Amino acid sequence: MTERHDQFRVQSQHRLMDIARRFLGHGATPLAVAPLGDGLINDSYRVQATTGAYVLQRINTAVLPAPEQIMANLSALAKAAAAHPALGVRLPALATAGGRGCVRDDDGNCWRLMECIEPSRTLPALAHTTQAAEVGRVLGRFHCLGATLEPAALAVTLPGFHHTPGYLAALESAAAAAPLDADSREVFTHIQARRDLVAVLDDASARGIIRRHVIHGDPKLDNLLFDPAGERALCLIDLDTVQPGLLHHDIGDCLRSCCNRGGEAGAASVRFDLDLGEALLMRYAQTTAGLFSAAEVDLIAAAIRLIPLELGIRFLTDHLQGDRYFRVRHRGENLTRARRQLALVADIERQDDAIAAAVRRAFDGAHSGVR
Repeated sequence: MTERHDQFRVQSQHRLMDIARRFLGHGATPLAVAPLGDGLINDSYRVQATTGAYVLQRINTAVLPAPEQIMANLSALAKAAAAHPALGVRLPALATAGGRGCVRDDDGNCWRLMECIEPSRTLPALAHTTQAAEVGRVLGRFHCLGATLEPAALAVTLPGFHHTPGYLAALESAAAAAPLDADSREVFTHIQARRDLVAVLDDASARGIIRRHVIHGDPKLDNLLFDPAGERALCLIDLDTVQPGLLHHDIGDCLRSCCNRGGEAGAASVRFDLDLGEALLMRYAQTTAGLFSAAEVDLIAAAIRLIPLELGIRFLTDHLQGDRYFRVRHRGENLTRARRQLALVADIERQDDAIAAAVRRAFDGAHSGVR
C-alpha cells in the first residue's frame, strides 16, 4: 500500500464527506471519496456525489500560506475567462461554502472543492508531435487569457517563487550547514558550474527586457488534462501558483516536463526531445501572436535551460534540509530528482544551438506576429 493510501486510511471517508458537504450544500449528497493523483504538495481526493464528480483538496499551507489569496486569484481568472469566451480557456469550476472559496476544519486545515473535469486523462509522456502542439495551444491560450488581466491586480501568493538566485542562496546555506556526502557534492558541483545562468531572467526583468504577466506557475505535463483518447488537450489544472510572473518560467517548465523522454519519474534515460519541443513552440507562438518582443523571444532558449537547473537546486536543497517541502516516499528521492534534472540540463546544453534555432523558427513564422 502506498503512503498516499496510508494517509487516506487515516483520513476517514466520513470526515472528508462532511467537508465536501459544506461546499455541496443541500442540493447534493457525497457518495464516495477516494485518493486522487500523486501530487507533491496538496492532498487531493475524488468525490463522487449525486450531482457529479468533484475534486476535494487540502491546501498545504506550509507551502502555500495564503489560501484565501489563491482563491481570490482563481476567481479573477474565472471572471476573465467568462469575459473572453473566444479564447476557449477551460477552468475547473470552483465551489463555495457560505460564499467562501475555501474553508477551515477544526484542525485549521484549509479545504476547497472544484469540478472534476471528466472524461479526461493525464499523460505519462507525450507520444508524438501532435500532442506537443496541443500542449502549446493550451498554454498559449492560457497566457493570452492572463494578458487580459493587470498582473498587479493579482496577489503574489508564493513570494520568491521562481527567484532562482534566491533558491541558489538557500542551497548554498544548506550546503554550508553540514558536510555533503559524495552524491550530494557531485550534484552541488554541477549546479555551481552553471552559476552564470542562474540570474539571466531576473536580470532581464530588472532591466525591463521582460515584462511581467499573469502566469500558471506550474504547467508541467501532470497538470495538463487531455481527452480520453489522449489527442486533444483540454485545459491546465492545479492553479495554486497563478500569480504575477514571467512567461519564460512557464515556457521553460512546460518544455522541461513535456519534452523529457525520461519522464518526470526518470523511468528511462533523460533526453530532451527537440522534435516535441519545436512542435510545442510552433503552436504556442501561433497562439500567442504579438505577445512577445524580439528581445523576449531571444531569452526563451535560456529559460529552457534555466528551469530544470532551478528545479534541481530546489530538490537538492530539500534533500539537504530533510525533505521538508516536496513529498517523498523514501530518503534520497529528492537527491535522485535533482540528479535527473541536472542530467536534463546537460542534454539541453548539448543541443543549445539547435534549440535556439527552433525557438527562432517558431516565432519568426508567418503567423507569429513577434513585435
